[in-house]
Order: sequence, then C-alpha cells, then structure tokens
Amino acid sequence: MKSLGRTLALTVFLIGLAASDVYTQDRIRTISLKGLYTSSSRLFPTPEAADEMARHRYNSLDHIFGYGADVRYGMPGINLILGCTVEYLEKSGEFFTRYEIEDESFLIPTIDGYHIIPIELTGYLLIPIGSERLQFYIGGGAGIYLGRRVYQIGDARSESLERSVYPGIHVVSGVDYFFHPRIGIRGEMKFRDPDIETRNRFNQDTITYRERTFNLPDGDVPSRINVDGIVFTFALVFRL
Repeated sequence: MKSLGRTLALTVFLIGLAASDVYTQDRIRTISLKGLYTSSSRLFPTPEAADEMARHRYNSLDHIFGYGADVRYGMPGINLILGCTVEYLEKSGEFFTRYEIEDESFLIPTIDGYHIIPIELTGYLLIPIGSERLQFYIGGGAGIYLGRRVYQIGDARSESLERSVYPGIHVVSGVDYFFHPRIGIRGEMKFRDPDIETRNRFNQDTITYRERTFNLPDGDVPSRINVDGIVFTFALVFRL
C-alpha cells in the first residue's frame, strides 16, 4: 500500500508538472463501456481472531471478471483529463468448514466470496506521443469501495449486515485508439489495493449435514476482503 501511495504521489507530481505543456488537444469528452479482469484477491475469514496465524489466514479468490463505465472530460487548454468510473466485481469460491465432534472431523462444503462496487475519480495526463487517433496516458486518483461478503455453509446462507464503504487510491496507464472520429477502443492497466471489512450473520443456529447437526457461527461474523491484483481493462469508447 505504501508503494502504491508513492507511485500515486509521483503520478500527481508529473500531472502537475506537465498539465500545461506540449500536447495540444481540443476539449475531449468521452464515455466508455468496459469489461475488466482482476488477477487476484484475498478473503480473510477470521481477521479478529486472537491467534496471529488465524488472523492472517486467507482464501485466495483469483481471476475476477467485472464490468463498468466511465466518463471523461478534457480540461480546455491543458493536457489533463478528469474522469469518473463505476465498476462491479463479484467472485466466490468453494471451500470447506471443518467441524470436530467426538474425535471425528467433518468437512462441510462452504461458499465464500464477495460483491464490490468501486467508484473512482481519476486525473489522466496525455503523454505527448501518438496522434489524434492514438493517445497514450497515465493517471492516478482516489475512490470509495462498497463491498459485502457472500458466505454460505452447507445450505445455510448468511446475510450481510451492511454494505461496507472504504476509501482507496489507484494508478493507471492506458491507450486509446480511435478508428472512427467518434468511436474507439481502450486498453488500460490499473493498480489498486482496496481493503474492505464486512460483517455477516446467520439467521439459524444449526444445519444438518449427512444426518448430523452442526452449530453455525453465533452473532456477527467478521471478514476482510483485499482485492490487490492488477486490473486489465478493455473498453469501447465514444467521443462526444
């Protein structure tokens, strides 16, 4: 997270240094529809455990697909573009919950995952290479991340007590190619590291699995979601 903050600070410095410099552009307004792929994420099921090893134990949830949209507005007379992005990510995996009863061990199938909505504001700097058709950029910004956990043991589903909202920062680089004066495609790579705490609760006390009864977690069930993978984006862009 510290390295991401340093990278963002450097990006903001470069934007401020070059915002009034060489790349002459008319005012740009675009809207895009995009698909995205995130390489990795982690879900920590016991972040408040007394044991340190238990606190840092996590389930890997990799290869996350999502979709989103953004709007961008070019500031007149400078190389700076401001944008707002809204995305949707979801991922779940199949795991097991271990129960120990009378020296017997039972593994009950468990579904664990999350839904996350990132909302981000970004400043983009047009790099002074390329052309009217081909445009390269770098940028950085901040956002909020709305998330909730999807958690099910056997056939018992838990309910999310609230949609958690957490802040974060990001850096991006990308390229636009306009094959038509008003229509183009975009490829982008983004680095971010949102860390989201959630709480769930089961509305029943027990479940039955293979003719045995097992107690479900009592009260609030905390977890922590960390989506720290690289984000790759492909978008269809419309210039207004």
